Amino acid sequence: MQQHEPIMEFPCPFSIKVIGEDHGDYQQFVIDTMHACGVIELGEVSSRVSTKNKYLAVTVPFTAQSREQLDAIAYALNQDIRTCYII
Repeated sequence: MQQHEPIMEFPCPFSIKVIGEDHGDYQQFVIDTMHACGVIELGEVSSRVSTKNKYLAVTVPFTAQSREQLDAIAYALNQDIRTCYII
């Protein structure tokens, strides 16, 4: 049986984009959630509001420490009803 190389080797640079309803300081929620999941340093966080001002896309570059951390971040972000997509 042939062994496969891991798709990602950790730690590694990673960027996550989260799209959610733009109310209640959604960007700060994303940042706080990332910190709560063990992300110590964030890169330059950027955001963009949808054309009808309903949604906010927040992009957060950071150094991912493990697959488990990425799973924890996705799970935590999805717990908020404002979150629509995580890319």
